[in-house]
Amino acid sequence: MRLQDRVSVVPFEAGAIKAAWPISGPCPDLNGAQAVTAHAAPAESLVERAYARLRYALIVGQVIPGQRITLGALAHQLGTSMTPVRDALSRLAAADALQHSREVGVIVPVLSQAELDELLRLRLAIEGTAFTNAALLHRKADWRGFKLLHADLCRVSEGNDPVRFAAAVWALRAAMLGLARSSMLSMFVDRIWCRLGPTFTQRAANDETRGLLAFLLGEIVSAIGQRDPEQAHAAVVREIKAGMSWQPCSADCELPAPPLVPGATASGSKPQDYAKSGADHV
Repeated sequence: MRLQDRVSVVPFEAGAIKAAWPISGPCPDLNGAQAVTAHAAPAESLVERAYARLRYALIVGQVIPGQRITLGALAHQLGTSMTPVRDALSRLAAADALQHSREVGVIVPVLSQAELDELLRLRLAIEGTAFTNAALLHRKADWRGFKLLHADLCRVSEGNDPVRFAAAVWALRAAMLGLARSSMLSMFVDRIWCRLGPTFTQRAANDETRGLLAFLLGEIVSAIGQRDPEQAHAAVVREIKAGMSWQPCSADCELPAPPLVPGATASGSKPQDYAKSGADHV
């Protein structure tokens, strides 16, 4: 069976995005209320919850390449014992999203250029096919959801919070690809982004990069709305290449510290307003 035969788009669901909100704080209720803290859960549920939250922290870059993850501190932040966190870390290490080192423990991988080139090829093959199919398979109600998510992403791109921007990018990408449903596609995309996320979010610390990516994601949304698979494929190729064509950070480049890392903050100028000419939000 071909990959494109496996890909399907599921309806946009706000709950799927809320369930994956970052571990740094409560997830926002899309109607304006704060999420309610869950009561005690079985051990298996605690392991799955710890895994899901750590996986999401990697995807949106709440941790940075080369960062050491301390088991005790992480368990304290997640409000659970060390056993579920240890199991979650082991699963992520088995998927190459984290690395075990005898000297320093669990660390976030620092990707080589060869590894980045491989991830680029994988994204072009897998996401390129999936977005092409999304242009044909989505419903009108789905596209309205995509436009709302893109409008939110454009607002976030004007701030100076690359982790929040990466979270908005993931929310839009997950909705357009139908990743709420367990499938071969979601497995491949999750594995790619668990490995890529910390490096991608470093790149998103650049104001112009956030604006450019917001614009290019808007082109994808527009192509999907027009049910134009060729345009959608061309747009996603441009967006993927733009998001992975970063330059190494200079010695004096100060990146914002994600929630799991105390320390520096970043400052920058107002980004260029690419976003206005992206998806049509009327």
